[in-house]
Amino acid sequence: MAASGSGAGPGPGSSAGASNPRKFSEKIALQKQRQAEETAAFEEVMMEIGSTRLEGSGRNSSLLL
Repeated sequence: MAASGSGAGPGPGSSAGASNPRKFSEKIALQKQRQAEETAAFEEVMMEIGSTRLEGSGRNSSLLL
């Protein structure tokens, strides 16, 4: 019980992460997964913006003719 109580505070929590590499590697894996999801969402938005710009530029050029 003492180990779980010591991990609750900010100071001991950082040392607990250093003493348990499995949990540290799990945190890294979660961070990488979140980053991949955010990157995928960002790329999706950028693709939508790109297609909107292409559609918009086609409309503008036809108006000029």
